[in-house]
Amino acid sequence: MAAHWRGELPVERLRDVFAHRDGWDPRRHPVEQEALLARAVRDGRRDAYRAAAGRERSAWRDAELAAEAARALAVEAYAAAERLRPVRVPAPRAATAAARTAPAACWRPAPGGLTARPASKSLPGLP
Repeated sequence: MAAHWRGELPVERLRDVFAHRDGWDPRRHPVEQEALLARAVRDGRRDAYRAAAGRERSAWRDAELAAEAARALAVEAYAAAERLRPVRVPAPRAATAAARTAPAACWRPAPGGLTARPASKSLPGLP
């Protein structure tokens, strides 16, 4: 009865105990009864674990399916938005002499290479 109150023994197993079914015999030695009780608790916990693991697998599968559906919907929404976006074609402009600009001046190196200072002015102590 204490195992049932602790939540280790379900009601169905408690009924078996009181009805002396499924191996529950009051004439057995108390150690045998404890071993049988421990096995029953173990089996109940294992069954609960397997049920929870199955629910978790199902939840993960549902989450993965939902994520895949969300990705597919996002792709479809993007494609629909692209189809609705107007195509922008620039208006043709008349080519006039005033519209044309002069080419930009380019930087060109000075002839004769790079010189930092004129050759006539030298710093003291330098050749």
